[in-house]
Amino acid sequence: MTTTFLERVEHVLGFLLKLVGPLFVIFASLLIGSIAVVHFVIILPTLLSPTDKNEDGGTDVIEDSTTISHTYLFLYSLFHYTLSFFLLFNVAFNYTLTIITSPGHPPKESDYSEERILEFKSIKTIKRSETYRFCIHCRLPKEERTHHCQLCGTCVLKMDHHCPWVNNCVGANNHRYFMLFLVYLWISCVYVCILSYPHVFNGESSFIPFSMLMSFVITLTIAFALGGLLGWQIYLILSNQTTIEFLHNRTQTKKAKARGEIYKNPYDIGTLQNFKQFFKVNNSNFNWFTFALPTLQHPGTLNKKIEPLLEIV
Repeated sequence: MTTTFLERVEHVLGFLLKLVGPLFVIFASLLIGSIAVVHFVIILPTLLSPTDKNEDGGTDVIEDSTTISHTYLFLYSLFHYTLSFFLLFNVAFNYTLTIITSPGHPPKESDYSEERILEFKSIKTIKRSETYRFCIHCRLPKEERTHHCQLCGTCVLKMDHHCPWVNNCVGANNHRYFMLFLVYLWISCVYVCILSYPHVFNGESSFIPFSMLMSFVITLTIAFALGGLLGWQIYLILSNQTTIEFLHNRTQTKKAKARGEIYKNPYDIGTLQNFKQFFKVNNSNFNWFTFALPTLQHPGTLNKKIEPLLEIV
């Protein structure tokens, strides 16, 4: 009775998350777009307008070309506008690719013969040691590091988590885009905070544009909240784990410790090698110095051969 009730609650929550997923994406897109508009229309022009104190304690725009070099202003403007466009493009690019890129899936039912499907359906019991190679929900074999997503209703290669903000699972094929989206969004928020800080906390002027104030507050809040998530994702990448695998490894570590043994993550090949594997920097077509630049290349499937079950009970 209790199990049935919990399953119904889980089903309802999953259905609601599916409905609000697109709304989360729309909200995030509008928020990023609004801050970008404020940044380019208000913050940058204010930053690049040279001012000086007048006799009344206020500020006046300096128009004397002998005071500030036009060359300096041009280079200063060019730097900030170039950096701003670069950050905005990378935020939008990686966010979009995270949303539209399939996280990767193992072979589906249509990829097998009818005889094999009947064989899979006839399986009644799966050994615990075999569950990592056979999905009890899909009733199909799966590759290593593959997990079933209840919201998507399918198995996902190297699944990290299902993110409502992208209305998609984060897995083998789009994890890199998700990670770079977090990196560029965090850098952008810190950048906007730094540029707007002098104007928000300027004691010489009582007038602060509301849009600039809200932009500062929102980006500061996002920077703090995002910093924790970004740090967590960096740790997972450098240790070659996903969020799901971290929970599993933590349990295995406790069990091994109780037996007087030491458990080691089987996928951890060293910090530097883990980083290279995640960003594909060891690929001949992917330069080390360009790992964070926008690209349509993704790690692809895990290319692990799906072996038959050792035993069908």
